[in-house]
Amino acid sequence: MKCKLINHMKNFSHLWAGVLIVAIIAIAITFTGPSLVQNTRIGLEFKGGYEILYKVESLNSKVLDKSLLLQEAQALESQANTLGISEPEVRIEGTDQIRVLLAGITNGDEIRSVLNKSNNIPVKITEQYSQTVGGVLGASDLHDTVFAGIVALSITFVLLILLYRIKGFIAIFTLIVYLWLLLLAFNLLHATLSLAAIVAFVLGVGVAAGSNIIFFERIKEEFRADSLPTQALKDSYASSLRTIFDSNVTIIIGTIVLFAMGIGPIRGFALTMTLSILVSFISNVFLARLLMNLFFLHKYNTIEIEDKRIIKSPDLPMGLDIQKNRNIFLLAASLVLIVGIGSIAFSPFNYDIDFKAGTALDVTLPTSIDQEHATSVMEDAGIPPATVAVGGKNSNQIAARFDDVLTHEQVATVVDAFKNEYGGGVAYVENTSDPSVAQQLAIKAIIAILLSLGAMFIFIALRFNWRMATAATIGIIFVGLFVLCVFSVFKLEIDVTFIAAMLTIIGYAANEVVVVFDRIRENTILANGENPADTMNQSIKQVFTRSIYTVSIVVIGSACLYFFGAEPLQMFSLAIFVGLLTGTFVSICVAPAIWSYLSSIKQGPSTYKA
Repeated sequence: MKCKLINHMKNFSHLWAGVLIVAIIAIAITFTGPSLVQNTRIGLEFKGGYEILYKVESLNSKVLDKSLLLQEAQALESQANTLGISEPEVRIEGTDQIRVLLAGITNGDEIRSVLNKSNNIPVKITEQYSQTVGGVLGASDLHDTVFAGIVALSITFVLLILLYRIKGFIAIFTLIVYLWLLLLAFNLLHATLSLAAIVAFVLGVGVAAGSNIIFFERIKEEFRADSLPTQALKDSYASSLRTIFDSNVTIIIGTIVLFAMGIGPIRGFALTMTLSILVSFISNVFLARLLMNLFFLHKYNTIEIEDKRIIKSPDLPMGLDIQKNRNIFLLAASLVLIVGIGSIAFSPFNYDIDFKAGTALDVTLPTSIDQEHATSVMEDAGIPPATVAVGGKNSNQIAARFDDVLTHEQVATVVDAFKNEYGGGVAYVENTSDPSVAQQLAIKAIIAILLSLGAMFIFIALRFNWRMATAATIGIIFVGLFVLCVFSVFKLEIDVTFIAAMLTIIGYAANEVVVVFDRIRENTILANGENPADTMNQSIKQVFTRSIYTVSIVVIGSACLYFFGAEPLQMFSLAIFVGLLTGTFVSICVAPAIWSYLSSIKQGPSTYKA
C-alpha cells in the first residue's frame, strides 16, 4: 500500500512538472510572440524597394584586395543612408560582388546617382543586376504567403491529432515552440524574413513534424514487441534519435552548400532551413521526449489501449515485394529517365531571366487582362516583349520577358503605359541581368548541386557504407533528373528559386533514403545476414507508414504554397511537390533495389551485409 502511494505521488509530481513546463513556455510565447513578429526584419519583396548587384574591380592591380571590397561596401552603405534609409542591407558576395538592398525606395535614377558617386576608393563598380519591387505587390505577396502558411499549419495540426490522438497534441505544442524559437533566432541574428525564408518556415514545419512522426511510430513498434512502457519510450527515443540525426544532416549539407556558394537571392532560404533543423532538434526531439515522459510514462498502458487500432503492424500495399520486383522498379525508372532526357536534349529549358541576359517585368493589374491586349500595350509603348504570359487568380498578372537589357527609363515607360490605362493600382517587379551574371549563376547552381551530392555521398558512406552511399546517390540523382524532365516536357519556367527547390528535393530524398537504409542496417545486424530479401522487405514495411505520413505533411505545405502563396513561388512549390513524391518512391522502391544488386556482387556468406 505504501509503495503504491509513493508511486502515485511520483506520477502526480511528474504530471504537474509537465503542466508547469508547458505553462511557462506558453506564457513566454504569449508575451513575446507579438513583439518578435513586429520586430522581425521584412524583406524587400514585401515592403517594395530596389536591389542592385555590383561587380567590383581594382583600379591599381589585377587582384581585388579584400580590404578594398570591404571599404567599398561600407561606403555604399554610408551613401545609401543619405537616401533616408536607416538600415540598408549591403552584403559582400563572393570575391568581387556587392549586393545592395534598399527597402522602400523605387526611384532607380536617384539611387544610381547617389551610389555611383566617387568615394576616393581605388575601385570601379559596374551594375550587373537590378530589381525593382512595387510596395503594393510586395504587401500582396506577403499576405498570400502567410495565408498559405497558416492553411498548411492548420491541416498539419488536424492530421497529427487524427493520426496520434493525445500524442498529437504534444506534436502540435512542440511545433508552435519550433515556430517561436525560429522567430527568436531571426530577431537575435537580425536576419531578414524574405519570401524564400517564409517558404523555408513552411517546409521546416514538415521537417519538425517528421521528427515527431519518427518518434511516435517507433513507440508503436516497441509496443508491438510487447515492451514495457518505460523501456518502450527509452528504446524508441534512442533509435529514433539516430535516424533523425542522420536524415536531417543530409538536408543541412545541401543548405550549407547553398549558403556557402553565396547565391544571393536564396541565401535566406538556406539560412532559414538550417536554423529550422537545428531548432527542431530542441523543440520536436528533446522537448517532445521530455513531455512524453512527464505526461504519459506513468499511464502509457491507457494510451496503448486507446491507440490499439493504429498500433497493429502495417502491411505494404498489395503485398509489395521490393526484392522480387526490383527489376520492374529499375526498368520503370530507367524508361522514365530516357523519355525525360530525350526531351531535355531536343527541347531547351524555359529559363527565367535569372539564367539568361535581359529584363523580366512582372506587372499586376487591378483588373483582368488577356495576353493579346497586354502585348499590344507594350508594343504601343514602343518596347515589344519577347514573350508574354498572363496568369494569377484573376488573370491580372503579366509576366513579360525582354531579350535586351532595358534601361530604367524603358521600364518606367512600360509601367506608365499600364498605369495610364488601369490607374494607380498597378504594381510591378523588374529584374535585369547581364550575360555575365546569368552565366555565373548557372555555374554556381551546377557547382552547388554537385558539391551537395558529393558531401551527401561521403556522409552516408561514413555513417553506413559505400554500397548504401552509392545506391542513395543514384536514387537522389534520379529524383533530380525526374524533376528536370517534368519541367522540360511541360515547358515550366526555371528561375533562381529552382536552385533552392532542387537542393531541397535532394536533401529530402536523401532524408527518406537514409531512414530506410538505417532500418535495413539495423535489421541486417539483428538477422546476422540471414534471409537478406526478407530483411529488406521487413525493413521497408516498418518504415513505410512513417514515410507516407512525413511526405504527406511536407507535400501539404508545398501544395498550399502553390495554390494560396505568392505567384513567384508557384514553380518552386511545384518542383518541391513533384520531387517529394518521386523521392518517396525512390526511397522505398529504387534505392533499396540498387543496394541489393550492389550487395549481391560481394561473394560469400556476408552477401547483403549492411
